[in-house]
Amino acid sequence: MALYATIQSIVWGLVRYLAEDLSTSTLYFFRNFIGFLTIVPLISKNGLTVFKTNNFKLHLLRAFAAFIGGLSIFYAVAHAPLATVVAITFVAPIFASLFAIYFFGEAINKTKLISLIIGFFGVMIILRPNLNIETSGLFASIVAAIMTAIAFLTVKRLAHFESTATVIAYPFLLILPLSMVMAFIDWTPPAVRHMPLLLVMGSGISAAQYCMVKAFSLADASSVLPFDFLRLLMAIFVGSFFFNDVIDTWVVLGASLILMSSLYVAKKGKHVIQRKIDVNRP
Repeated sequence: MALYATIQSIVWGLVRYLAEDLSTSTLYFFRNFIGFLTIVPLISKNGLTVFKTNNFKLHLLRAFAAFIGGLSIFYAVAHAPLATVVAITFVAPIFASLFAIYFFGEAINKTKLISLIIGFFGVMIILRPNLNIETSGLFASIVAAIMTAIAFLTVKRLAHFESTATVIAYPFLLILPLSMVMAFIDWTPPAVRHMPLLLVMGSGISAAQYCMVKAFSLADASSVLPFDFLRLLMAIFVGSFFFNDVIDTWVVLGASLILMSSLYVAKKGKHVIQRKIDVNRP
């Protein structure tokens, strides 16, 4: 999880730097093209059966959310301080809880309610002192958080029916053509000096996602979530050192509250599961 947080923050720093010369659509195309190359081994190993599914609508919804969310986060990073963007992304689990209650009929209990309230105050603290920031950057950050929540819920649902290879491969198959069209409309040709950085950006995002999935497979959420706060610390360092972003204590405070709310739910969930195990143990 520490590797995920570090790599992700460095990648967003690269996006911020490259955005000075390249359009958001161009950057996002390279991100998806390089990401598509990472699934080529899956296709080689499993053949076209990797795309066999009875849940195409769910894959389509996940791809739509990933496309809008990815495009939004790339735009946000280019138009708002890194630390503020990263802080707002912490609210994605809160949106996921709300959507799960509304769309999937999940019960809202005391734990979720407390988490939602704490997270809401965290968002308000982040947004309140930053009204002087370009509004479009903040709006894009919130859209990215909402889309991330939708993508998370669809992946959670698909995991019950599909293989890991299918869940990983489908978004790139659906998103790459869309990103090609977007890049064609707003293309800025990269120079030779941009190519190594674009390669690092694309492969770095894939590596970060792998580290995150690996972290959650090796330990429970309550153990690894605290390390996610490194994303904010790294974003503050990268933003202030390389881009002269002002370090905002309100952003740190708001992000801390949001992360605490997620950690609270994770710990409560862990205790509930443990109690069920203890009750059923012979």
